[in-house]
Amino acid sequence: MLKSKGEKVFNVFNIILMCLLSLVFILPYWMILISSLTDELALIRNGYGLWTNDFSFEAYRYIFTTNPLMIRSILNSIFIAVVGAILTLVVSMLYAYPLSRRSTKGKRFFSVYSVITMLFGGGLIPTFLVVSTFFDDSLLAIIVPQAMSAWYAILLKNYYMSLPESLEEAARLDGAGHYTIMFRIYVPLSMPINASILLFTAVSLWNNYTSPMIYLTTKEKFPVQYLVQQIMTSLDSIYGGVSTGVTPSQSVKMASIVVASLPIIIVYPFLQKYFINGTIVGGVKE
Repeated sequence: MLKSKGEKVFNVFNIILMCLLSLVFILPYWMILISSLTDELALIRNGYGLWTNDFSFEAYRYIFTTNPLMIRSILNSIFIAVVGAILTLVVSMLYAYPLSRRSTKGKRFFSVYSVITMLFGGGLIPTFLVVSTFFDDSLLAIIVPQAMSAWYAILLKNYYMSLPESLEEAARLDGAGHYTIMFRIYVPLSMPINASILLFTAVSLWNNYTSPMIYLTTKEKFPVQYLVQQIMTSLDSIYGGVSTGVTPSQSVKMASIVVASLPIIIVYPFLQKYFINGTIVGGVKE
């Protein structure tokens, strides 16, 4: 199919714009990565740049040797992200499916109730009192309060309502119940939006360091984000934000950012293809 002159100009402009935006997004992280691999004295002397000839792994050695809990914290973050994302998806599906059925009584009340929770919250102190009472110094204090997402439930409900009713009718003729219809028909057909919810939730839980700061006291349970925040705070308090060259404070900060963000960045491309389909099919009601 031949493209018009306007379409060709738009495509060229779009490609140039996407390339510029990609550079804007990639260059800062690239500079962080290069700085983390640069010798501390060279970093002080030359500053930050796009490349260096003074490569050094001293910052990473410092992180993993002086912080024996680093590996443990990464495993804690993986546990929180994986278990929390799966739990959020399952709870949201179980809430969304009944709301998408015409025969559900009181579904209007529960739909309005879920929207109200998006607009109003109990506040920090009541939330802390409730969560700390049930999950004192536990990783569940980070996972369970976020297990139900009204926004994800609404996306799933809208998508379930857009599916043909003939699928449910055919399954009922074969003797299928609600759980069979949900997990054998609706869940496989909603894989794009399910993958999007899993990744969005995992990223949110991975980057969360305020909840561990509030609810966790045992260092062995700290996730990597909170441990990195403590490392950067301790370096600033010791050296006042100025590197002496003896301890690689600046390169350690950059390496800490890489260590904390690299695992989730590696996972991102594998599920990226589900983003557009997942958000569009869940956000449009037919």
